[in-house]
Amino acid sequence: MKSVRLTTMLACLVLGSAIHLFSQLQEPTPPVNIIIDSDLALDADDVGDHAVLWALVSRGEARVIAIINSSANDYAAPAGHAIATYYGYPGVPVGAHKGATPNVEGSALSPYAQQITNEFGTPGETRNDYPDAVTVYRQALANAADNSVYIVANGYYQPLQGLLQSGPDAISPLTGVQLVARKVKRFVPSGGWFPSGNEHNFRVDADAASYVFAHWPGEIVSVGAQVGQDTVTGPSPTADGSKDPIKRAYDLYGSSSRAWGQAAILYAVRGGIGSTFYVGGFNGQTIVDGSTGQFPGSNFWSQTPSVGHSWVDKQISADQLGLILNPLLQASSLIPSVGSISPASLGAGSSAQTITLTGNKFFNDSQVLFNGSSRQTTFVTGTQLAVQLSSGDLAQVGNQALTVVNSTEGGWQSNAVNLNVFATTPTLSGISPVSATVGSGPITLTATGSGFAQSSVVQVNSDDRTTTFVSGTQLTATLTANDLATAGLRSITVNNPGGGTSTALTFTVNNPLPALSAMSPTNVIAGSSGFTLTLNGSNFVASSAVRVNGVDRPTTFVSGTRLTAAIPASDLATAKLLSITVASPGPGGGVTSALTFAVNNPVPTISSISPNPVLALGSSFTLTVNGTGYNSSSVVQVNGSPRPTTLVSPTQLQAQIPQADIIAVGQRTITVFNPTPGGGTSNAATLTVIGLLGTLHL
Repeated sequence: MKSVRLTTMLACLVLGSAIHLFSQLQEPTPPVNIIIDSDLALDADDVGDHAVLWALVSRGEARVIAIINSSANDYAAPAGHAIATYYGYPGVPVGAHKGATPNVEGSALSPYAQQITNEFGTPGETRNDYPDAVTVYRQALANAADNSVYIVANGYYQPLQGLLQSGPDAISPLTGVQLVARKVKRFVPSGGWFPSGNEHNFRVDADAASYVFAHWPGEIVSVGAQVGQDTVTGPSPTADGSKDPIKRAYDLYGSSSRAWGQAAILYAVRGGIGSTFYVGGFNGQTIVDGSTGQFPGSNFWSQTPSVGHSWVDKQISADQLGLILNPLLQASSLIPSVGSISPASLGAGSSAQTITLTGNKFFNDSQVLFNGSSRQTTFVTGTQLAVQLSSGDLAQVGNQALTVVNSTEGGWQSNAVNLNVFATTPTLSGISPVSATVGSGPITLTATGSGFAQSSVVQVNSDDRTTTFVSGTQLTATLTANDLATAGLRSITVNNPGGGTSTALTFTVNNPLPALSAMSPTNVIAGSSGFTLTLNGSNFVASSAVRVNGVDRPTTFVSGTRLTAAIPASDLATAKLLSITVASPGPGGGVTSALTFAVNNPVPTISSISPNPVLALGSSFTLTVNGTGYNSSSVVQVNGSPRPTTLVSPTQLQAQIPQADIIAVGQRTITVFNPTPGGGTSNAATLTVIGLLGTLHL
């Protein structure tokens, strides 16, 4: 809107009193995606439009996805970029109108655009340094969600006409009309005078305005010049024009201005039908006469045909509207902005850090927010703050948003600057416990080191385990029962997704030390065949082995308290005491204390001896002893004294009887002795020694 306003009302087309319709236009849902299309030239009201919009952004009510400049002034586009940068949004796309028109009624002139560019932007920049407005329109719409964009047109209409006339290109396969139909939820122009009239924005760009209204494929809600015409707005009188481009532009313009475009922005972002605004006409048609029409640049709204064109007016007084808009506009010296942070990136798991924020409009009460939550802030200067971040703040990989809020000054919040917390390769320095016993799981393992993040994962043999982040230096993880089911060494590592894996530490799963309490049987007779020995105790494992005199025997695991072992006949060939133990292999494990298994000699018996009788004074001879229970240790005894004995078979022995045993006539007691274990002395047999006459005198 410009200071030159012609409000010729065409009596023949006046529709009479506007009807207040409160529920027919859907209210916007914040934050609203806005493309602002303004001329930023003749009047300072356009600068006020941008100030109000950026204040709404600070409140979280809007997002600016593109700035379009529709003026033929060389410095309007870079001035818009300078203002966006001042509010902390240098990256918002800016599109410049490259045409030579409109250039009537002062539309291409500006008392402030070049100065704002040189003092707050990049000196010497012109619209030639910016992409074409239609290109930026297409890019912004192509990147937006369907049915999400509000376009507020506070200037002229050639960029919008060019958008509608654009064809498919590398940006989008859709035509301009198709892009608008798919992406734009509402078009809010502030030109014209409603329900009918004639006004600068339409008048100086009549053909373009006529084309846009005739070909727009969606909803149009006009906020005509009559809405903000009687509301005066301007910057804070205490603002410093050397630091604040909004104040500077108004100073260069020389006065306050009207709230034409600001009212349109307010409606587009906040709605307010039934409170701030009312619907003057709903779902009709707005026609703008082109340059060859009867009334060039004039607009006419009619109820038919119903093509989705509506218009609104304010329901409150001009002063009340000013009380809403002026605080937003005058916050230009109070809304903080952040230009940079240092350091701008840190490795996940870093220790607590102090981050320095550089920007402007910082105050003693300025508070830095980390992802929306307050952090300890130190005011350094009006352009610098320091914030203390904890190690927990630096544990989450990703971009973490830092903003500044000026509470006392109105609760204004700055743009967000991202702190990049990147994944690093973690260091694993210790684990606790370092070992566990087979079958003891699940257990909690504590890993200590550095560079841990919330996404860090403890791994067992490269397989992820359920992990809890404690701090940048500590994690806990659950080792499963399956991890501890068998003895062995486990490789423990920490992985930071996207960052790397630590070197490994070893976790040992130990076999328990077995204990042997009993066995069955506890003895056998020497010479028995092989048998199965049952052993009872505790802490037996599948790899436990029964040992006989330190040598493993084939073992069957029955349970943690029972084993069986195959004892071969070779272990039982001779009488002896066998040492029985159980051994479990490492890691851990060990050998039990021993139990003694007895391989017993039998108690021998004598059934007969031969020869018997024998002659006294005869020579030495071999005595054959028949009976049972004989083995290589058996000894034939004469009157209790051993004699050299030869084992013939388990039932027969032969003993060498010397001459001395038979010198005298008489009886000799013959026994067989088997040594321990077991054994003993047999029953006695009598060897008779007779004289030559064959008589025995007792």
